Amino acid sequence: MTGVEAVADMSANRVENGSGEACSGEASADIMRTVVRTVAAQTAAVPAITVRTVAKRMTPGRLLLPICSVLGVLAAFAVVLAWFPRGEAVWNYPLHQIDAPAHYYFIRKILDEGVGAATHLWPNDAYYPPLFHLLAAGLVKVGELLGLNVSVYAAFNVVWLVGAGLIWPAGMQMFIGYWTRRVDGRTPWRPFSSAMAVLVPLLAVVSPCHPYQMLQSGPLLAYGLATSLLPFWMVATLRLFDAIAARQGIARWMAVTVLTGGLCLFAHPRIAFTWLLFMGPFVLLRLPWKLILAMVGAVAVCAVAFLLYMMSSYQSDRYFDPSSWFHTFVPNRTVPEALRVYVTENLTGVAGAVMAVGVAVAVLVVVLVMVRPRWFAVVSASTMPGGSDGGLGNGRDGGTGDGRDACPGGGSGDGVGASSSGCRPAVRFSERPFTAREVRKDAISLLLAFLLNGLVYVCSTALTGWFPNIVAAAWYRAETRPLTMIPLGVVPLICFAVCMLACVRGGAGGRGNAGAGIGVANVGAGIGTGMSAGAEDVLAIADERTGRNRPRSGRTYSTLPTVIAVALVTALTTTCLFADTTRATMSDSIRANYELSDDQPTEQLTGTKYEILKDVAETVGDEAAVISDPLNGSMYGMAAFGTQMLFPIYNPMAEKNGAIFGQVERAFDSGDGDVLLDTVCPINPEEPEYFLTMGPQAESLQMFTFKEQYDPFHRQDLIDRYVADGTLVKARDYSDAGDYADGWALYRFGCGTAGGR
Repeated sequence: MTGVEAVADMSANRVENGSGEACSGEASADIMRTVVRTVAAQTAAVPAITVRTVAKRMTPGRLLLPICSVLGVLAAFAVVLAWFPRGEAVWNYPLHQIDAPAHYYFIRKILDEGVGAATHLWPNDAYYPPLFHLLAAGLVKVGELLGLNVSVYAAFNVVWLVGAGLIWPAGMQMFIGYWTRRVDGRTPWRPFSSAMAVLVPLLAVVSPCHPYQMLQSGPLLAYGLATSLLPFWMVATLRLFDAIAARQGIARWMAVTVLTGGLCLFAHPRIAFTWLLFMGPFVLLRLPWKLILAMVGAVAVCAVAFLLYMMSSYQSDRYFDPSSWFHTFVPNRTVPEALRVYVTENLTGVAGAVMAVGVAVAVLVVVLVMVRPRWFAVVSASTMPGGSDGGLGNGRDGGTGDGRDACPGGGSGDGVGASSSGCRPAVRFSERPFTAREVRKDAISLLLAFLLNGLVYVCSTALTGWFPNIVAAAWYRAETRPLTMIPLGVVPLICFAVCMLACVRGGAGGRGNAGAGIGVANVGAGIGTGMSAGAEDVLAIADERTGRNRPRSGRTYSTLPTVIAVALVTALTTTCLFADTTRATMSDSIRANYELSDDQPTEQLTGTKYEILKDVAETVGDEAAVISDPLNGSMYGMAAFGTQMLFPIYNPMAEKNGAIFGQVERAFDSGDGDVLLDTVCPINPEEPEYFLTMGPQAESLQMFTFKEQYDPFHRQDLIDRYVADGTLVKARDYSDAGDYADGWALYRFGCGTAGGR
């Protein structure tokens, strides 16, 4: 008797001695002996196969997916790197955008004060999400240790490139791999998931919305980095839900979810709203109702806490009147325009049309999955290898979903050894086929997330009133942040639809091929042993030796639906990569915002202003405070040269420790020299204070709502009065820089002759 036959007899004897079976023990024993002896006859000529031999034979197939995953991320990084603006100015000068000086200021503050400054980056010592700036400052310090001169500008660019070109595509690859890896999880070569591992990172970087938009608008560095990290949190959340359903591995996936979520929140706390937007549908459809109620309660508590924080930090009498929120907001698109941007991912021309068609087809496929899930599910839950629930956790012994066994004591659940111990083997997550119930829930969840994301974007850019105010409030009401979220709604929907097309009847792992593995699986499940997995492994090895291409566990890896699905997503990705012009236009615009030019002499940073700020830095040193309207470009004094500008960013805020900002503005507007000196001189009693005039506010910075607060600094009558009474003493005259520079000068406050000192 062979070893396999002995196992059959042992299993049969256990059935004969058991009780409560649906069929007689003798009948079950006969079935078991027949099946396994047939297997033994087919493999009689196969010599003994060790675990090492099996692992060795499986190595090429197991390496293909990791290799393709790395290649996909590297290809996406190459796309982002090729897009990144070129030229020396990009690495030697600051980016000229409204929020850019703030980010350079935050990096310099960490470098000057140490890591502890990360808790109070804002000029008024308020908190600002510091992850991006800590990474940039750390890069500068590492360069110093290696003897390299890494500038703040270079560190800024490198951290952005890593986040946009590596972290974002890798995260999307992992998130969408939650579905793609299960299409052909038990085939030897993983052709579908390997192809998608290359295509998904590329598809993630074709849209101008993200990651490119975060450098174009603002730049949105903190929120953009959090968005790039978000897919890791999302996939960890889904795996946690699987673990909860299986009642196995909960602690492990809870730890991973907390770690990834904490990292995202450290990058930007408001990313929690984005996570809730996309994960909310999964929460409602996957978790038990008690956990759903607990999560709803937690969200309500957090919402109340957030409201209390806002009310204590920002005084207003409009909190309970949503229609009056964001009263200065003006829509910048119509509803049809907003919908076009959403379904095309802001792509233009042929690329936009192809993307819109792809989204429409994906929606149709997902709706079809919702209506007819059995067309796309491999097998039903009752016929999946591993038990009645297919490892989904409807029973206490469900599969863990993380590759761990379900055997008592943590023993191995693989192969014949498991069957001899009476232990059912767990099904690895990537080898677990889809069930009709699963695909329907995921289809509903992804479609809801897609629609909710679209609602947020349309409200943020095209609608006014109390409802859009509430919907878009978490994202500051403007379209910039919801715009970066568009790929999070579109790309997973498309890729899920592609997975379902690959799983359609006759596809990879499709329902039409499921019968080959179900028979053996049912025999094993029917007698309560783990024989099904062992028999499948023997079949797979025997087929490898005999050259036959029998489906392994109901899976094939070279079928027409799979090829068509991969071809469609390849065509979509290629078209969007090479036919779009929006990304190139954005790159040119950003490059222009790095270059210094005097074509628009009153813009925020020109060649002349850069030289003036350099001279100011040399004149006043590193400690003396300089007062000026930040909107005339003076805020770049800190960004470029580390000058202690009193207003290093356009909106330093008066809350917390920011009272001095409003006090200086009001004192300057008073016209009283003594009042002004009493306010200014104590800023740094050990150093003189200066006042810089450098023209009007830049046209490109006029979107700042409270720009009028700096008007006193432009009143020439006040400046002349202060010069006449000795409150201001001219230190440098820059009026010879050009006809446009009339009145530009650096003044020193007369703290040594009157008031305050």
